[in-house]
Order: sequence, then structure tokens, then C-alpha cells
Amino acid sequence: MVGDMRLFVGWCGFPWCMFVGSWLFEGLEVVRYVRDATPVVPPEPIVELNNVSGDTLRQLLVRLRQLVSLVTVVAWARRVGLRVFVHASAMPDPVNDFVRAALAGGADGVLVDDFVSISSDLIEVVHVGEKVSDGSVNYVVVGPDVQVQQPVRAYGVILRDVVINKEWLLRIRDKLRLTYGSKEFLAALDNSLLRREIIEELQGVVDGIVVMEIPSVVSLDFDGHKALNVFRCVNCYIDYETEGEMRKCPRCGNRLRPVIRRWDKLTVIEPKVLRLKANDEIKYMRLGAPKVINY
Repeated sequence: MVGDMRLFVGWCGFPWCMFVGSWLFEGLEVVRYVRDATPVVPPEPIVELNNVSGDTLRQLLVRLRQLVSLVTVVAWARRVGLRVFVHASAMPDPVNDFVRAALAGGADGVLVDDFVSISSDLIEVVHVGEKVSDGSVNYVVVGPDVQVQQPVRAYGVILRDVVINKEWLLRIRDKLRLTYGSKEFLAALDNSLLRREIIEELQGVVDGIVVMEIPSVVSLDFDGHKALNVFRCVNCYIDYETEGEMRKCPRCGNRLRPVIRRWDKLTVIEPKVLRLKANDEIKYMRLGAPKVINY
């Protein structure tokens, strides 16, 4: 099957999802698309393609679901004030795609250990374990029932087997800080725990989270419709969908930020710029979804 297709977010476990993966569109005939590190509200479109086969679209769906899910969880945790690291074991090949996704969500770095390691000059790589070189920032991974005989001094402690209970977490946090003299207390979360309500529950209890698995928090779909241009007013918190161009918000007169629009040339953001763009976008996003108006 060959034709014109619109790819869009069908569902997201958060009020908005962050998009990443525009480099996967290279070589395709792109009409409109969302730039990386841009929040999108379901069911807004993320790309419109011409003359694309169904097989190509299905391959895009598989790759993009993982990337968009990862960047969305990272961005949401950053939005509520948590530090975020991604464990190297969560990153399948091609690793650089997932490093870019982490950057596009504003991640603080990637954690490696004695068993899983990656090499990247795009994102900070932090070793987890007791044996680190002098002057290095080190994190140790412990369970809630740890019995420490000769504790090492650690910059941060990562708690595995987390129980989502505020009183329990505070008790474990205080115990581990006393034992290790650590400055940071991070919770290691697998796919089952990477949900909005849990991330929000951890606010004020932990300093950050470690993503241990690629989450599954979005669904993507495609149809034969054309994508509308989408412009966002960060003052009114409204997304306007329109066939034409809009420069100012009809309600308040402020300048609109484009979400999806026609581009003469596919512009892939350099990986080292992604985190800067993510932080800029996240500061404008709220904890609920913007209202969508067909204008």
C-alpha cells in the first residue's frame, strides 16, 4: 500500500507526551512534522508523509513508540522536579537513538555498571558501584533490607525493589543517608512503576528516579488524513489546529509556538542541543493537557 499518511498519538498515559525521533523520517517525503523535544497532546499529529508504504509506517510505529515513551517519562519526571537517569541496560540497539530520546526529555545522564556499559560523548555517563577513581561521583545500588558492614561513602544511593508508600520510603531514605552519608536518594523504577501517579507520588520523597526499562506509555496510529498545522499559546494554554498559518493567539494576542507545521526541509536537532530545547519546552508545560481548538 502506498499513499499519503498522517501519524498521530492515539493514547498517552500522561496529559501530554514529548516527541522524539524525527531522524527516522530522513529519506521520506515529509509534509509536516513535529520537531524533537516538543510536547504533543493526543490525538494531535506528529508527522504527515507522502508516498509512503504501509510496511514503512509500521516499522516507524515500532521504533517511535519506544522512543516517545522513554522521552515522555523522562520529561514528566523532570517537569515535577525530579532528577532522571536512564540505566544503560534499558537501552537496546541502536543505543544512540535512546541516548537522543533521553536528552530530548532533559535526562541528567546514563548510569553504567560492571556488567553493562556504553560509551557516549553526547550525555553524561556515570558509573554505579563502589570502585571508582578518586574524585569521581559514585552511586551505589542497594535493596531496602540492606545490612551494611563496612559502608562506603557514596554521593548517591539507588534503591531497588521500591515500595510506593511515602512513609516507608522516607524511613528507608533516612536510614540510607545515615549509613552512606549520601546526598542523593534515587528510586529505580521498572516499566510497571513508570506511571504518572507513581512519579507524582515520589515528589518530595526521592531526589530522582532511574529508568530501568523502556516504558510503554503511548500508542501511535496512522490514517489517510492530512495533518493540520498546530500552534500553541503558552499563556492561554490552548493548541489551535488550522489549515493556515497563525502568528498570534486570537484570545490574548501573544505569539504562538508552532507544534506541527509545514517545513521546507527536515531539520534534525543536534543531539547536544536536544536537552537545552527540552528544558525550554518543559518550563512552559503544565501538569494538565492544553485545550485543543479547531480554528
